[in-house]
Amino acid sequence: MARVPLLEPADLPEEYRYLFTENDVGDAHIFRAMANAPELLQWYLRYSTRLWDVLPEREREIVILATARALEHEYEWHQHVRLGREAGVTDAEIIAISDGTLEALDDRDAALTAYARAVALGDPRDGDHDRLGDHYDAETVVGVAMLVGHYVATARALDAFDVATEEPFVGWRP
Repeated sequence: MARVPLLEPADLPEEYRYLFTENDVGDAHIFRAMANAPELLQWYLRYSTRLWDVLPEREREIVILATARALEHEYEWHQHVRLGREAGVTDAEIIAISDGTLEALDDRDAALTAYARAVALGDPRDGDHDRLGDHYDAETVVGVAMLVGHYVATARALDAFDVATEEPFVGWRP
């Protein structure tokens, strides 16, 4: 049971209800919990949306999956397995990210995964940074680090709220 109420759109002040109707948040527990602070949810969604533009959809999902797995964060992993698949991440790639078998990924995806894991765990090394820089410009590398940091913060907030997945956990090897 979540530590904060999981709100419905009708529970929000009128000026914030659009956050559920004009965005693709659905019934996700993450947003229903964050809705207890509707202005912060509004800013969270704006920032998230901007960070999602740092990379193409498939690569963004690889970064988020790698971050979730590094943190062993079930909620974020569960959500982004589905989103990753929708973006074109294969089950074999999802398993490689989960298992940490980077040799099963192409070099760009392996670089994204290694860098995301390192940043999520607070231990990015020059080699991880340089390897990612072989594929992306400095602005994108900064954006990737900020995307990872955002998902680390999101995971910690979800932990604080004790938010569970909407369905049974998909597992680390879906």
